[in-house]
Amino acid sequence: MSSASPANSSTSSLKFSSFSKDVATCNNISGHEYTRKDETVVLAPVDGGVQAWTFVFCSFVLKGLVWGFPYSYGVFQQGYLNNPPFEGTSEAMINTIGTVGLGIQYMEGIVLAFVFQRFPHWLRPMMVGSLVVCVTSMLISSFATKVWHLILLQGVVYGTASGCLYLPVIFWLSEWFDVRRSFASAFIFSGGGFGGAAFPIAADYLLQRVGFRWTLRAIALTVGILGSVAILGVKPRLPVPPASSRKASPPLDFSFLKSSVFVSLGFTVFLQGLAYFTVSIYIPSYTVALGYSRLSGTFALTSFNLATVVGQLICGYYCDLGPYTHVMLFSSTLSSILAFALWGLAHSLALIFVFVVTFGMIVSGIVCTPLSRI
Repeated sequence: MSSASPANSSTSSLKFSSFSKDVATCNNISGHEYTRKDETVVLAPVDGGVQAWTFVFCSFVLKGLVWGFPYSYGVFQQGYLNNPPFEGTSEAMINTIGTVGLGIQYMEGIVLAFVFQRFPHWLRPMMVGSLVVCVTSMLISSFATKVWHLILLQGVVYGTASGCLYLPVIFWLSEWFDVRRSFASAFIFSGGGFGGAAFPIAADYLLQRVGFRWTLRAIALTVGILGSVAILGVKPRLPVPPASSRKASPPLDFSFLKSSVFVSLGFTVFLQGLAYFTVSIYIPSYTVALGYSRLSGTFALTSFNLATVVGQLICGYYCDLGPYTHVMLFSSTLSSILAFALWGLAHSLALIFVFVVTFGMIVSGIVCTPLSRI
């Protein structure tokens, strides 16, 4: 039988848990046995085993599906600007679609953390419902005739639902991994890079042949089928007590908002998001604006997203061995230098690809590092 969970595994799991007594007992009992009300539950091991890596792989797939669509928005942006019924619409309005969706996905996390803490038994139903909403919003947006339809459906609705779909992964990650959590986190987050590499190529191919309406329907079908399978493997390691048996949750504590660490991290992530998503949204338009083909812009975006996969895996592996603050400092400093030195001077296709590959590998470290040690 597997050895007991590491002592600090319970500490990590308790960060968002409202049933702390049960979880503490669960993580500290030898042999991963958890007893509650004469019921014995044998827990899966931490940091390894079939169930733990199934959780990682299915989370990887879910991450790729959830973020593949927004990461490929630069391709859709070109399609919307150059084809009816949105041809002639201001570029600022078209850009709003992708930025609203990405902004909501990032900002809703702090609100959902409190919801998860109070109502952990909601997470599984919420994931299923969110997947249905994501698929439905894309299907309905395929009938859009106005830009505001897309802003509402692909920006607000999809952004909100997709965040609810993947955030439980972060909530449950600390239950499955402790010592190897940074690498597991990096592997999961790299799913966004793979999705961001595959979706632009598929979207570009479909947009040229069947138009944006059937492209959105095909993506909705793909997300619905693969997402339904992935959700089966994304589940908590610790048993969630029924709502009727849980004690009343303590009052919400907002004192962390005054913490200098929280403020510094929040400001850093905010600035990082401004830089990271600027490249993923605008690099196809930038490439086309320099006179290169639409396909060149698509491959530039794909190269950027694939480069983030490599960077995340390397940074995640290192963070399990050394201080993650080193990764954050290295990533933020060098990516800033690359943006100034390369993107501003990248007037040839070769320099564009050099920039997206190097910038993607370096900047991706700070994308997943803070969340890997929540």
